[in-house]
Amino acid sequence: MHSFTSKKSWSVGLVAAMSSLSMACAAQEPESAKVAEALGAQGVSSEALWGLTCPTGGSMFAPGEVSLPERSEYRLTFSADGNTAYYHVDAAEAPFQAIYETHKVNGHFTPGQMVSFSGTYLDTDPFLSPDGQSLFFSSTRPITGTEERPDSDLWVVHKLADGSWGAPQHLGPNINSDRMELYVSADRAGNLYYASGTFDSDFNIYRAERRGPGYAPAQKLPIAINSDDFWEYNSHISADGRVLIFASLNRPEGHGLGDLYASLNLGGGRWTKAINLGPKVNTEKDEFHPSLSVDGRRLYFVRQTWNPFVPSDFYELDTYCLLFQ
Repeated sequence: MHSFTSKKSWSVGLVAAMSSLSMACAAQEPESAKVAEALGAQGVSSEALWGLTCPTGGSMFAPGEVSLPERSEYRLTFSADGNTAYYHVDAAEAPFQAIYETHKVNGHFTPGQMVSFSGTYLDTDPFLSPDGQSLFFSSTRPITGTEERPDSDLWVVHKLADGSWGAPQHLGPNINSDRMELYVSADRAGNLYYASGTFDSDFNIYRAERRGPGYAPAQKLPIAINSDDFWEYNSHISADGRVLIFASLNRPEGHGLGDLYASLNLGGGRWTKAINLGPKVNTEKDEFHPSLSVDGRRLYFVRQTWNPFVPSDFYELDTYCLLFQ
């Protein structure tokens, strides 16, 4: 056979093989790909995926700067430009749970500094609004007086003209109850998503619609997200309100103790059935406290080992990686 003919036959065979592989991959597209597409990966070119690094389980975020080996860090939230971040730290000594702020300078994060309003009561789960003007959090601080509450409620501080944070404001009875209210997030429209429950019973995810200066009474999200048999908690809504990522414990399809799941907002109070984000995120350990960059391109979360106890750290993953499993 002529060498030209041989090369032509080889090329045709290669194209056919690549086409078959492409069709097979399309047929086997993981459920998590729909989440990636809703976060901005829909129609992305192959060139945009060139060089994409997708380590299984993600990679540790800012080791030695924010993720430190001798302590546990929880709930990471960013400004829109990614240069300011807030998180809370659990410590063996007072302040036991407090919120910290860090800034990215020359590609590195500065040592975290406790924010002005934190340090007296147990303050956790900070969330910076997409416009950067409000910081929501959970706290045991009293609504009146000085006695610490037995449960956590949701609070907010607003940015003042000088760039500092104002006094904490309680979010009121349409949001808070005699249960624990934890891990709030907000979309650009100001609608809140959070978990409510008790450690003796269960947790479910609620939504409170923004109405004028306040909020409508919170509504429990539907069975597509909440279940009767498992905890649903640590909900994070994307800035555009299209994607809800949350944690759930001990589901039969899970990879470990706690896994991250996602549901897409169909509008009109309807949501897609929650899907497990798969092994690109979830491991045999405990994954929880998800958050997204404002543009939806980065997923951040906490990974914890409980037995034996190992302090938690932050991990991150490019959400385009959810196109593949």
